[in-house]
Amino acid sequence: MAEQNVRKPLLKVEHLSKEFPAEAGMIAGRFSKRVVSAVKDVSFEIYPGETFGLVGESGCGKSTTGRSIMRLTKPTEGSVFFDGQDVAKMSNRELKDMRRNMQFIFQDPQASLNPRMTIGEIISEPMTIHNVGTKEERIDRVRELLDVVGLNPEHINRYPHEFSGGQRQRIGIARAFALRPKLIICDEPVSALDVSIQAQVLNLLKDLQDKFGTAYLFIAHDLSVVQHISDRVAVMYLGKIVEISDWKTLYTEPHHPYTQSLLSAVPVPDPDVQKTRKRIILPGDPPSPIDPPAGCRFHTRCPIAKEICGNEEPKLCEVRPGHFCACHYATINPITETSIEL
Repeated sequence: MAEQNVRKPLLKVEHLSKEFPAEAGMIAGRFSKRVVSAVKDVSFEIYPGETFGLVGESGCGKSTTGRSIMRLTKPTEGSVFFDGQDVAKMSNRELKDMRRNMQFIFQDPQASLNPRMTIGEIISEPMTIHNVGTKEERIDRVRELLDVVGLNPEHINRYPHEFSGGQRQRIGIARAFALRPKLIICDEPVSALDVSIQAQVLNLLKDLQDKFGTAYLFIAHDLSVVQHISDRVAVMYLGKIVEISDWKTLYTEPHHPYTQSLLSAVPVPDPDVQKTRKRIILPGDPPSPIDPPAGCRFHTRCPIAKEICGNEEPKLCEVRPGHFCACHYATINPITETSIEL
């Protein structure tokens, strides 16, 4: 972590917020337009060659954060600096140039590949858009990428439906690496795959990172998946980041009650250890992002919530070097049975 303090971040997200319009309704006897607060005041940094994990329940705003960073959806507030340039203020021309160095791997490999295009056309499309190389050079590059991701280069003229789910995701990975970007946003790239295939794809992503030095924003809801690929991990709840730390500290010494509850649900391979672990069951369901609770957004389900939690929103503060937590009682850390033996 000390090395990161002297390095310049590749991506810097500052107070990012994203709201979507919702149906108008009656609030306190008044007709009012409502919004869905999908992401609220999110800040973090990603350094060159680093994997930054972003985890949380479905619907907490992880994917919206990734899409807002790349301007696939325009942020409502905040700034996103990529290589020192503010993505939110870029023109369409500047945005196109930026996306040469920032690519996206989508969650569903079938929906993200055009069924009417061959995989050769799909993988070469980024190079065509950015006028990289001649047609022959692009074909050679596609064959090289297919070999790198573990597919047969001779299948360059096949269509996506002729491949399995894991193979289709490898095609998506090859497309993302076609321009050799500095950052790839991985939006739950293994959640739609079988467990055995997940491990293969994760190993592939790590091998490609070692080879090309690419940084990842790795979005997932499975903490056990994030553990094996991330350098640092941020935990998100209802649109806000509640804890950030290096992966080892987060998994062994979680401070936020929400992080502790997530870790308590991760199975441990040792049955003797698993029997002694305490599972934290949170009451109720996550509140609606249309009308989030005042104060700490987690206080309605928190097992240690006090009066202050419903009145005052906690700030994301550094509780230990490199370990940040947004909780009024973060330093107390009352639940220790949730830590995972590494």
